[in-house]
Amino acid sequence: MVQPTGHPPIVDAEAASRRGYSHSFNEDAYMVSLDAHVFAVADGMGGHRDGHKASGLIVSMLAQNLEQPLPFEERIVAAQTAIEEANAALYNETIIDPTLGISGSTVVVLVVGEGYACCLWVGDSRLYLMRRGRLYLISDDHSAEGGALTRAVGSAGTVSVERRLVEIADGDVFVLCSDGLLKGMTEEIMIDILAAGGDSVADRLLAKAVAGGSTDDITLVVVWAQHDG
Repeated sequence: MVQPTGHPPIVDAEAASRRGYSHSFNEDAYMVSLDAHVFAVADGMGGHRDGHKASGLIVSMLAQNLEQPLPFEERIVAAQTAIEEANAALYNETIIDPTLGISGSTVVVLVVGEGYACCLWVGDSRLYLMRRGRLYLISDDHSAEGGALTRAVGSAGTVSVERRLVEIADGDVFVLCSDGLLKGMTEEIMIDILAAGGDSVADRLLAKAVAGGSTDDITLVVVWAQHDG
């Protein structure tokens, strides 16, 4: 069991999202809840039907499950339950009418508590942590060589949600993102932009990815966490 530190974190966040040139819809969705200290990015599966609806459903279920104030560990459980419920809803559509084909999405969720943060994810949407000038990848892509997804919400009857717990240090900056962000920039460029700070960090990261040639949907949420006291 995670022991509270007694010092609730101060949390702030920015988000940015854009539709890629090759898509009719932005198949990404995101959630920013400063009240619940829960953040998410979902990326609808390319090449399958209704990716934008799949990612939107996940984010909607996360919001519903976390609309009431809950302790840290209960928020983690609620987030995992929301992902599992979204998986069941999406997969049941395929079972009812197999001609529809799969509708699925990746997702990465950040739950911030007292002294700790929990990352939950399925697929290749990522969570990065910038700490004292160094960038760490907290999640691990669920993908095979060549980039094909090996795990996604909605692609099977059950979904395995991976999670990782990290202790928060003052000045930590988290970045949740769909894979479109890294198609137009390196991690070194991300470090430079995060280290520069200032206003509109999320917008500047997105603009840099577009300038760097990313034509995919791009969505990111930047979260700052700092202890109060």
